[in-house]
Amino acid sequence: MKLFYSLKRKVLAVCLAGMILMALCVGGISLWTISHLTYDYEIQNMTHLVDTKATIIDDELLRSENIVNYTANAISRKVDDPAQLRDLSFRQHLAQSVDHDFQDASTNLHIICSYYLYYPSENISALWKASNGRDSTFYDVLVKQQEEIGHTAPRHVIAFAYLMDQGEAAWTQPYYSSYLNRYIISYRRPIYKDGVMVAIVGIDIDFQAFIDRLYANPPEGEHGMVILSDTTGTVEYAPDKPLGIQLADKDIHIRDVADKVAEAGQTDNMMVTYDWAGQESIAGIKGLRNGMNFIDLRRKPQIYNRTHKAVMQMVLGLVAICILASLLPIYMINRLSERLQRVIEAAKEVGEGNYDIKLHDTQRDDIGELSRNFQAMVGKVAASQGNLTYISQHDVLTGLLNRMGLDKEIADWLQAHPDSHGALVSLDLDGFKFINDLHGHMAGDEALRTLARDLVESFGHEQIIGRNGGDEFVVFMKDAEPEAAQAAVKAFSNKKKAFTYDGETHSFSVSIGYTLYRGDGMSLSRLFHQSDTALYAVKLRGRNHYRIYEPSMESLNRTSLGFNLETITKNLPTALLVTEAKKDGKILFVNKAMLDLLECQNVTEFMAFTEENQSHIVCACERERVRQLMEQQLLEDADKTYSVTYCIRTAKGRRKHIFSVWCMADNPNYGRVFYATLVEQKFLWPFISEHPSEDDNLV
Repeated sequence: MKLFYSLKRKVLAVCLAGMILMALCVGGISLWTISHLTYDYEIQNMTHLVDTKATIIDDELLRSENIVNYTANAISRKVDDPAQLRDLSFRQHLAQSVDHDFQDASTNLHIICSYYLYYPSENISALWKASNGRDSTFYDVLVKQQEEIGHTAPRHVIAFAYLMDQGEAAWTQPYYSSYLNRYIISYRRPIYKDGVMVAIVGIDIDFQAFIDRLYANPPEGEHGMVILSDTTGTVEYAPDKPLGIQLADKDIHIRDVADKVAEAGQTDNMMVTYDWAGQESIAGIKGLRNGMNFIDLRRKPQIYNRTHKAVMQMVLGLVAICILASLLPIYMINRLSERLQRVIEAAKEVGEGNYDIKLHDTQRDDIGELSRNFQAMVGKVAASQGNLTYISQHDVLTGLLNRMGLDKEIADWLQAHPDSHGALVSLDLDGFKFINDLHGHMAGDEALRTLARDLVESFGHEQIIGRNGGDEFVVFMKDAEPEAAQAAVKAFSNKKKAFTYDGETHSFSVSIGYTLYRGDGMSLSRLFHQSDTALYAVKLRGRNHYRIYEPSMESLNRTSLGFNLETITKNLPTALLVTEAKKDGKILFVNKAMLDLLECQNVTEFMAFTEENQSHIVCACERERVRQLMEQQLLEDADKTYSVTYCIRTAKGRRKHIFSVWCMADNPNYGRVFYATLVEQKFLWPFISEHPSEDDNLV
């Protein structure tokens, strides 16, 4: 869209979109955060309320349990045998001790309204004392009942039957005691001796006072209530209904299962959900030691009502901030757009090849830095443009023109001087591969650099001279007549050539082919073809020479260039061995007959067997004798033929007696070398016996 074509409009659109997105994100996150914070705050309040009240009540329940447990442990220590309880005096003494223990322990525990000791086997209460108020003054219920009724009171609570069946300490459900004229809950513990229940001790708690304390100070507002419920969370024990009323009768229905109610009573911050008059509500629950639950129930809709106002204020604030904040990007984008436009115009100039640009931006920001770096880059590009052109058209090794540079320079000259005469000379270094193989590639590189310097020195800097590739060079002689071209080529061909590497001087030769340009409009590719054809004609005739192109050369078969030493000696009937002229000279060449003589499959196996050393061919018993003969020959003149017989060992461990004829000669590529032919003596014995040799060196 053209609306967003310019950078200014794009940046402005991005800024505004970002602000709107930010406002939506911040608003959504804030609403979510406020809601959850409010929810968490209410949960903390509810948890704090139930924890605070439940902790106080649980503390008194625990103290009540401890009184009973302490008394039960004391009875267990005093009763050694259940039969002791048949003694009336022992029972009376035990009752007095229990009464004393309860009186000492329950002094500050006003929630206790009675305590007692009961003997199940006798079905009688040995002790039962109660308090009419909260003054810790307990009267003897049994004595009073005997006075009023005239006989011993029966078992006073039905919960004893549970203990008889279960045999465990437990709190009872709320019930009304007609003897005490109160709503109470009881904690009783059985006492065993030798597996027989011998006694039960317990206390009664004033349940009405218990409820009144829990329901004191309810949650503020109209959206909550406190509830003392049973273990299922469905029955409420209210001050006006101490024995319980179904919550469903108050239109409060639990959504969760009873197991979750039990788990929430033992876990902090776990809420249970209810329906309260059709509204979803949450309840904080704290379980008490007597199995009941203390619940703080609150309606959810009222919890979130107070967040609405804060959210609306936040939305209005964000809208105002976005409007004010959008004015600054508009101003900044206009300023940035002007500066960027100057950089764009400068880039267009550079693209058209004009490097003379001036960007004056001194501000210390990213665009200013971009302008300064762009100005510096343009300067470097302009400075390196000439270097790139030079590198693309020159050979790195020799510094001469490469093939691209040659084509360009020669083509430009031919186009500028179509009627002038010239000569295209192609030449390459003879035996370049042998130089690399014998002395290494570093030596080969030095040979190429030496040849390049010789060409410049011989033909002059004004001529077009380059490296065509590998060991092939090209010289284009400008304004050269046939006689002058021939004289220059001949002089260079006859010039002695040598390179120095690693302190040693090595001579080399070149083969030269050239053709004449007579101002007849011949193409560059045709000139190269003719000089190349003349070059290969020289190679076919022995190299180290020069020739001018002749049409008859087109019929030459270039495959004949492969007719080398290996081809010549392939079917030679005698073994041929070429080595360096040294005591332990390196093997340079062997033919197939030599491989067969030493019973080797190929040259690789031969070189591995001999370790590329000619002395390893000779049997160990004769190596010293043969080495002395070679040392003697090294001191004498070259080109003299010698003969010798000795024993050799083959790759299969066989010994063979051979007759060898060798000659030492100078090779332009390898220096002084031994050329030796070898033949087994068993093929020569008939001839040797009939025609004895007169050679003094024949052993």
